[in-house]
Amino acid sequence: MKSGVKTSVAEAPRVCDSAPAARGNLQADRCELVTDFRRLEELASDWERLWESNTRAEVFQTFAWNRAWWRSFGHNFKLRSLVVFAGEEVVGIVPLVERDERIQFLGTPEADYADIICEERLAVEVLTLALTTLLDSVPGWKECSFLNLSRHSRLARHYREQPRAIRRCLHCQPAGRLQTIILRNQREEVFKALLGKQHTRRLQNKLRKAGQLQFRHFETLGEAERYLPEFFRQHFRRHAAIGRESSFNSPEAREFIRALIEELGPSGQVRFGVLELDGRPLAWELGFEANGKFLLYQHTFDLDASHYTPGEVLLWYVLDYARQHISREVDFGRGDELYKDRFTNYSRETFRFFLEPRGLTGRIRGFVRSLQTRLLPWQAKAVQIAKSRRLTLRAYRALRMWMIGTAGCIRQARKNGALLDYCWHATKEAFGSLVWSRKSFQVFAAEAGQDRPAPSSAVGVEVDAAQFGDLVELAWEHPEILSLNQLARSRKRLNDGDCAYVVREKSQVVSVWWASSAAHAKADAGSAQRDRDAASPAVAIEEFWHAQGRDLSVAYRLLLTVLTSETAGRKEKILVHCEPDQPELRKELGRQGFLARFRTTRYRVLGRLRHESIREYPAATLSPCKAL
Repeated sequence: MKSGVKTSVAEAPRVCDSAPAARGNLQADRCELVTDFRRLEELASDWERLWESNTRAEVFQTFAWNRAWWRSFGHNFKLRSLVVFAGEEVVGIVPLVERDERIQFLGTPEADYADIICEERLAVEVLTLALTTLLDSVPGWKECSFLNLSRHSRLARHYREQPRAIRRCLHCQPAGRLQTIILRNQREEVFKALLGKQHTRRLQNKLRKAGQLQFRHFETLGEAERYLPEFFRQHFRRHAAIGRESSFNSPEAREFIRALIEELGPSGQVRFGVLELDGRPLAWELGFEANGKFLLYQHTFDLDASHYTPGEVLLWYVLDYARQHISREVDFGRGDELYKDRFTNYSRETFRFFLEPRGLTGRIRGFVRSLQTRLLPWQAKAVQIAKSRRLTLRAYRALRMWMIGTAGCIRQARKNGALLDYCWHATKEAFGSLVWSRKSFQVFAAEAGQDRPAPSSAVGVEVDAAQFGDLVELAWEHPEILSLNQLARSRKRLNDGDCAYVVREKSQVVSVWWASSAAHAKADAGSAQRDRDAASPAVAIEEFWHAQGRDLSVAYRLLLTVLTSETAGRKEKILVHCEPDQPELRKELGRQGFLARFRTTRYRVLGRLRHESIREYPAATLSPCKAL
């Protein structure tokens, strides 16, 4: 052995009668514990030889995949891989790592499928010797979990053939199902049915009418680098919109994808593609191709282009690619997205195995695992029933987003040292929403065509019109500003024609506003104003968040300048809502010639608007000075 490489050797155990002897001349006789990745690199050719001996092997078990994973995440783990020899020949590799006294497969949880690497005829012996070494010769671990194992994996097929001493420590649990398309001998019929779906073709034709539609793959890191940042960003947004954390949130995860493209690109086993409309990326997909199988690993689309349904159009192109290049299977990978049921024809069962250390603690934990295994079928059935009912699914997602949003607000309040203030404010909001609330504000107006101050600029202050994707990022990163459970209403407002504006000072959000459409503006103006100006186009502007303890006068000035400039050409009246605790806004409205038209007070009981009183100011008082 080379210096610096720690190893532990175990002799082959006496296998019980139920474990069949390996055919041929080779017989596993020793196991080496590898704790230095350089040693695995020395064995890379043996690793690839064993991987190629399995015609159903997944790309996740290639040495290139595991090297990319170690490059990105290895600094958080200790290598604990087991290499099984027959004489001087490598006959099996069990790639393992350890973190916080917990052992797991190298490459997980990022790998959709995991397994040991060996020839089929030696699988039982390799597994027996590796697990015996792990139990008897690897110190310091308290739990070992083998996740993401399909029913075709060597571990899942051969664990029952292990000696009784090992089986007592090994516990199997169902982990779910992965949706896939098995082609078999009906390849052409399957693709004809999938690619001929009328709904998908209508969506595709809609996009083609909008411009030049193109789908293409990139196979080198240099080609893909231009598109990867936006792919990560849109993946983050799409998952945040449904209350989930993107798998690419961490820098290590993003670096891992770059390393994968670099490692697997030369062999053609990675496929990173983009769907573009007139050069604008709408959707992205990352997949792997090996042994006649294509696996759709990750995909996403631009939330601000969701009216085109680009995700489903992207799937059409992925399936068309598979029709031309794939012979055995198209796998949709992990995830419970509803669309998979419409495209797939097979559900593959997956498992997780737990190896408990010998001794009393391991026996107790094993007993608990056995109880969990008995309860899991009932839990899976309940989840399946819940998902099959759209109303239940929506309620579950709404509850999840509320919990995530609330947890984010509490986390941010604790970080800012304002947890008590947040709890008091949240209690008041809940009371106002559910029981009783009173809200009073003044409405300031500027007539269409009125002379206004020349546009001004402020160093470090910027105003941006926000699309839905921007609001999703805002809700995830700043839950104290916009909660995740408010995104559905925000999307509806944007679809109705309203606009959201985010004011930033030195890249920090200081204020967020809504500019409502004419219909909303007239509704907010009250009956007197609506009756008098029913034919006048108007825009109502209201702030729904501002930073506490900051001078916002410059931000208000720039925002009002931008909004009045945008509406000047359309000859629209501007109505600005100003609450009593906004003296800086009142001052800036007076400076720009806005007049206080009326005061509105709204009373809500049990969450519903029960009364609205409107007091219009006399015409004699309509001057900026008196209004202030």
